[in-house]
Formats: sequence, structure tokens, C-alpha cells
Amino acid sequence: MNFVTILGVAFGLAMDAFAVAIAVGSRLERPAFRPFFRLSFHFGLFQFL
Repeated sequence: MNFVTILGVAFGLAMDAFAVAIAVGSRLERPAFRPFFRLSFHFGLFQFL
């Protein structure tokens, strides 16, 4: 794979994770720091793996 292909796949995965985070975050009843931090941490962790 060349660099442009890897960059495209990485961008696609980032946009997919962003869309899921927006959808899950919009379902939270009370916006608070802890749920947002946990959500972003877990998405980042699974994207890293």
C-alpha cells in the first residue's frame, strides 16, 4: 500500500468513529465530563488497536 491509500483509510476510519461518537453523544441525557471522557477514551483506544 502506498502512502495515499493508507491516508485515505485512516481518514475514513476517523470519520466513521466521529460519526458514531456524535450519535452516541447525542443520546446522553445529561452532558457531563466523565461520560464524554470515557466515550472519547474508548473510541481512541479501539482505533489505536
